[in-house]
Amino acid sequence: MEKEFQSFFIRNFPKVKNFAKMLLKSEEDAEDVSQDIFLKLWMQPEIWQGKEEADSYIYSMTKNLILDRFKHISVEREYLNIVVPETLLSELMGENYVLEQMYYKDIQLLVRLTLEHLPEKRVQIFKMSRFMHLSNKEIAERLDLSVRTVEHQIYLVLAELKKAIFLYFFLSLFK
Repeated sequence: MEKEFQSFFIRNFPKVKNFAKMLLKSEEDAEDVSQDIFLKLWMQPEIWQGKEEADSYIYSMTKNLILDRFKHISVEREYLNIVVPETLLSELMGENYVLEQMYYKDIQLLVRLTLEHLPEKRVQIFKMSRFMHLSNKEIAERLDLSVRTVEHQIYLVLAELKKAIFLYFFLSLFK
């Protein structure tokens, strides 16, 4: 079976990769998708074994896998654009849900503006933590920092954000 699959792979992998690249417009993503397709085919030899050409089925598999990835990316973006900011706001504001709803857009703007005025590395660490949901250890490894440094940088950003929000609410009392 191994030699038969190897022959099948050599014959079909370039076609699948080119098809995926045409849809994805990315060499790396096309490579990943193609590898996933052939891993599935390896695990399910009844799909390809004994068949000289399985093009239409493989192309359908490829198209479906790419569509699934697009759906996943869409759901992920929606999550990052809606759920993550709401979670961040509730973390910053605690139990003040009514206030959070009243001032939601103002606070979003305030958070964005505050982040723009902080050191770039600190903001990068904060975004990796809160928006990409990486653990402090993962961030430390990716940026070649200590976990303690990552924790401290996140603390500093949260402190700045809390100060900005407090100042905003304080000033809004005098409007």
